[in-house]
Amino acid sequence: MTELRIEKLTLPSVELNGVSSLPSISENLRLSFMQNEFELGEDDGLFINYGMVDYAFPYKAQDNYTRTLISSEQSCVVLENEFLKATFFPQFGGKLHSLFDKKENKNLLFSNSIIRPCHLGVRNAWMSGGVEWNCGYVGHNAFTCDMMHTAVTKLDDGTPVLRFYQFERIRKVVYQMDFFLPEDSKLLFVRTKIINPSFEVVPMYWWSNIATPDVQGNRVIVPASTSYTARDSHPVKIAVPKYNGIDITYPADNIISIDYFWNIPENDRKFICQIDKDGYGLVQTSTARLKGRKLFVWGNSKGGDRWKNFLTADNENGSYNEIQAGLAKTQYECLPMPPKTVWEWVEAYGAIHLDPKKSHGSWDEARLDSACRLNELIGEDELEALLRSTKKMANSPADKMLFTADGWGALENERRKICSEDALCDYLDFGDFSEEQKPWLSLLYDGTVGTHNPEKPPLSYIYGKEWTELLNRAVTLADKDNWFAWLQLGLNTFIEKDYERAEKMLEKSVAIKESPWALYSLAILNRDGGNHKKEVELMLRASRLRPDDVSLAKEVLRSLYNNKDFENLSKVYENMPIKLKEEPRCMVYYAFALLNSGNISDAEKILYKDKGLLVPDIRECETITLDLWIALQKKKAEASGGSFDENNINPPTFVDFRMFSNADWLNGGEIIKE
Repeated sequence: MTELRIEKLTLPSVELNGVSSLPSISENLRLSFMQNEFELGEDDGLFINYGMVDYAFPYKAQDNYTRTLISSEQSCVVLENEFLKATFFPQFGGKLHSLFDKKENKNLLFSNSIIRPCHLGVRNAWMSGGVEWNCGYVGHNAFTCDMMHTAVTKLDDGTPVLRFYQFERIRKVVYQMDFFLPEDSKLLFVRTKIINPSFEVVPMYWWSNIATPDVQGNRVIVPASTSYTARDSHPVKIAVPKYNGIDITYPADNIISIDYFWNIPENDRKFICQIDKDGYGLVQTSTARLKGRKLFVWGNSKGGDRWKNFLTADNENGSYNEIQAGLAKTQYECLPMPPKTVWEWVEAYGAIHLDPKKSHGSWDEARLDSACRLNELIGEDELEALLRSTKKMANSPADKMLFTADGWGALENERRKICSEDALCDYLDFGDFSEEQKPWLSLLYDGTVGTHNPEKPPLSYIYGKEWTELLNRAVTLADKDNWFAWLQLGLNTFIEKDYERAEKMLEKSVAIKESPWALYSLAILNRDGGNHKKEVELMLRASRLRPDDVSLAKEVLRSLYNNKDFENLSKVYENMPIKLKEEPRCMVYYAFALLNSGNISDAEKILYKDKGLLVPDIRECETITLDLWIALQKKKAEASGGSFDENNINPPTFVDFRMFSNADWLNGGEIIKE
């Protein structure tokens, strides 16, 4: 018998401490997307760079966490039958935390033993481990550390179904995941659907990210003979399994942090598995729509090892890699989703047993054996039939709500009702409104966003052409002298890249009533436009209005650091409240200012504070603590009359987050040109 139940799981956890006070317009989400140089063939048909999103706006960043762990009770939902026990976290995007094979007494996933977010998500906070679900645009999505609407329904035979769903505010789509584990099944199923309710083509992205143990001898097997990867920031195609002297299908043998997007032929079955030296491991397969498969590795480097440990408990190495499944062939692209369209597929997860001699033999043997064993678990036609037979369930209301998330889906439904548009999805319950939706309900009903105190952070931001039209109307009537309305309109216009008009709107907001939020937004606009003198001036003005705001303090010091204005950086830091002075990111910027003034001793004390300064929200690919260490070595060498060779360094482990220190290896192998 299959059981669905709510449990409590006690784990060491950090507090998220709410969200940023600032709009998410500072950090561009495009860390390293593809350049115009192109070496793929005309038959590859990839939508390179299509649908890229620059900012997480209107979501607020989750960037106030620390690294302090406390014992915390987490709610989880369990699906369990005779063969598998699946544990989910509704409050972390519906993450599948663990998938336990009861017959072998083994967890098929890498499951993090703690709740410790780090800066790898589109809203900053993200955690390694388990299986996460990413919808909308490139990156670890907006709900990876947020609550999903969670409900229970059932299949026709009474099998319980766990349902997660959300309204995604950037793409304006709904995504829904229905998990079920039939009584006699050795596979966990998830039936996913994305609903585009608009009359517009929407760029769409989906990747299911599966964390698996990174153990020497483990192999990833996929029905592909070529793979896409990135070289010098442009996509290339390479042969599988050997590249530049390495069998890249063994994750632990890879030298650098890298993505491999397996090029599975169009008509071949879509699956990926990772097996150990004995041929045992996890298999993931899907119906045909989910055609992409990927391997991500941190690589054999100090930086890669540092990241794996940084994401987990201090006494664990945290070694994992990711096998993934997506809508497109790569993560350099989105796919065009037609208007008024639903995309659906089924994924299956479970244990697989292969012949170790074949699975670790030739690539052809490994692929053939894995395909045969997968067919014994479930055939491709069976999976497609399951997609069809569960359609009625997927289009029906749930029997019971377990957890309710935010009120943004409810707000969108209200807007649609007032504008005589169809509901997002008539069978999904998006709950009630909260304080965050109040300004926008007022705008809908009364044509005004209401009155707001400029000294307090805006509770929320809004985005979309429908809201822009309402704001435009409001500022010509009831809100013509409303600083909050002009701020919101300016930010929407900024996101649409109409920078000249956005600047005028934000300046209008400041002229009506000066606020740190509008000054900060103007500073970012001037930064992106190259006017760094004005950027600094505006940041300092914003800081004076709200000197005790941690989100603003970090951004002001970042701006001064980037502009090498160390004099103002020192003044701002030294006048901060004690609590902000102890914020690690603020401290690391101040250490650079100390070095610039010749104060080597105090800068070094900051770097080595508490056995090594740790910046909780250091960003993926950021090397600021390493940069500080290098700057210190240079200053110390100069003071002693010597020199320091930064091309031949051996920094302490706690500062070294370099992901690409061995990147030249990638350039040494042959690529496939067609």
